[in-house]
Amino acid sequence: MSNRSSLFAVLLMLGVVLPAASAETVELPGRVDAVTVYRGQALVTRTVEVPGPAGLREVVVTDLPEHVIPGSLHAEGGPQVEVRSVRYRTRPMRRDVREEVRKLDAEIRALQDQREALSEQRALAEQHEAYLASLECFVAPTATVELSKGVLDATTLKEMTQFVFEERQQLLQGELDRRPRMRDLQEQIELLQRRRGKVAGSSARTVREAVVFVDLHEAGGGQMQLHYLVSQASWYPFYNIRTESEREFVLVEYNASVQQTCGEDWNDVSMTLSTATPSLTARAPELTPLAITVAPDAPTLRALVQKGENYEQARQRLRSEQTQFENARNAPRQHVLGQQGQSSVSGQLHFLGDDRELNRLAADLQNLDLLSRERVRRKSKIRSASNEGVTVTYAIAARTSLPSRSDRQLIRIAPLRLPGSFYKVATPVLTEYVYDEAQVTNGSEMVLLAGSAATYKAGQFVGHGAVPTVAVGQSFTVGFGIDSALRAGRELVEKKEITQGGNRVVDLTYRLTLENFGIAPAAVRLFERLPKTTGADIKVTLGDTGDELSDDGTYRHAQHKQGILRWDLEVPAQAQGPDASALEYDFRLEYDRKMSITGLAMSE
Repeated sequence: MSNRSSLFAVLLMLGVVLPAASAETVELPGRVDAVTVYRGQALVTRTVEVPGPAGLREVVVTDLPEHVIPGSLHAEGGPQVEVRSVRYRTRPMRRDVREEVRKLDAEIRALQDQREALSEQRALAEQHEAYLASLECFVAPTATVELSKGVLDATTLKEMTQFVFEERQQLLQGELDRRPRMRDLQEQIELLQRRRGKVAGSSARTVREAVVFVDLHEAGGGQMQLHYLVSQASWYPFYNIRTESEREFVLVEYNASVQQTCGEDWNDVSMTLSTATPSLTARAPELTPLAITVAPDAPTLRALVQKGENYEQARQRLRSEQTQFENARNAPRQHVLGQQGQSSVSGQLHFLGDDRELNRLAADLQNLDLLSRERVRRKSKIRSASNEGVTVTYAIAARTSLPSRSDRQLIRIAPLRLPGSFYKVATPVLTEYVYDEAQVTNGSEMVLLAGSAATYKAGQFVGHGAVPTVAVGQSFTVGFGIDSALRAGRELVEKKEITQGGNRVVDLTYRLTLENFGIAPAAVRLFERLPKTTGADIKVTLGDTGDELSDDGTYRHAQHKQGILRWDLEVPAQAQGPDASALEYDFRLEYDRKMSITGLAMSE
């Protein structure tokens, strides 16, 4: 290392800031080369070519976007460039808009002159109208006097009357012509005045810059990269799902709906999409000890539970507050990096304050568990994490351009050809329509995130749906709309009620029908449900099911235990009317004859 570099390093260690005049300053905008879009933010990488000769340089990277997060700025150099410090600054900049403003003022004055000319014409027309009114006041009494004396000159009166009406007609037509012209002039003047205000207001703007102090080792120059986070950028999954003609595979177009209004355009960049949460907090929160004691007087929950809350409600409220503080701690800070690229002391104290709040809320949650007198029943199921916590990253294969604008823009992540099993679904207790569905297996090497989907069948749009979060190898269901060739029906065909001992016994028989108006047989999954009981007050017994229920393992494991009935049927072609496929099933209800069924509650 040279003596100059060694001296510079020592000064930096001592906290001595060299004045900018000691090194050459060069302003460079750099080029946005790579972007990683998160949910709500984006990490932008600019590549900056540092010119020679070798030596110390103060590189000012200009035109940073409006929504840059100052605390996220950091830079790294290549073999030829050593980054010594990074800092963020803003400065006002004025541009000369006098000529543009003068032109707008001239246009506004010209339009105002035209408007004033029309106003003067209107004033003259009003004087003309007043003169005609006075003329009428003269003619009418004179005609009355002459008529009383028998010397009325009818020809003169007629000519005078016709003159008055013709003049009034011309005045009216003139006003009808002036009115839209004056309205158009006023709108043009207001538009130009708004433009003038915008131009004059933009003459003073804030420039955002990163000042990077570097040591260039090569005379021919070198390259460095500036990284920073911006807000106002986000993306969400969106799918186009299509069927293939052989109906063995489903085409899934995995897209990203991206919106970015950070204030800079991303042109020809390497783009990555991620569900990770960028954070400037590198260290986990520190867990402090929780001390408890006992006293003769039992403590109360008054300080922990708000009015009207039970244990579970109070726990949910405290957990929500804890999550808010946790998110605030992980959110990027708006403080400015120091000369050596270190976080400010106030920012570090902020992190410590968040840790104290997290520990306080955790203590409240634990004390709530200890002090509550409510019984908590053992939970049989393990609580699973939300799918929103899944972190995946997708690198877009081709370089992409994404301007800063308010509308959403679609970027294709990947086209996927996934194996699917197609079938029909009939639920006559809900609807007479029969739907096309497919069980699709994610045979790709990427996780599919939850998002909206547009589905197409045979090239025709059939409707909107949704795709859940699907891991590699998992399956999900896709709907392809109504099959117009099929109809389903349901009717109660018999109901019998008897009394046995102290119980009332009700037997019900239902008929389910499927009609096929098409020219090919159809495989249909027919669904029905039994009333589900939660206690011993009512006994439900399934009798004859007509046909064997489905032996599908997934159905038997979950839905069948919940009282859902499913038959897998083959409906022949042209099976309609009396030839429709039909099955009957029955079940029995038994309950105390002194009791009444108040309703069948729907369970989740």
